[in-house]
Amino acid sequence: MAVALLTVLIVGAISGFMFPVTTFLFNFSSGQTRMGPIVQYGALAAVALSLVIAAIVWKARSPTAAAISAAIGTPVVWVVAVFVEWVLSFEFGVG
Repeated sequence: MAVALLTVLIVGAISGFMFPVTTFLFNFSSGQTRMGPIVQYGALAAVALSLVIAAIVWKARSPTAAAISAAIGTPVVWVVAVFVEWVLSFEFGVG
């Protein structure tokens, strides 16, 4: 149970930092409110994918490996989310 809580805290802490960062980068700094839903869906996808990866590793390996994969995988998922949002910003934000 403690490892499950740790895994959720890891994902929550990283996501709690990255969500305002992506909101500032793509929603407020460019002044384009059209990016708001994209940033929010990207955040939901990043959190969900991080938890799904941790759950798969939990079943396949061990709870400790799931916490480690959450600690490594969550920043990677957020980097991918930032890249996808950056690409989409040219379609929805610029212009």
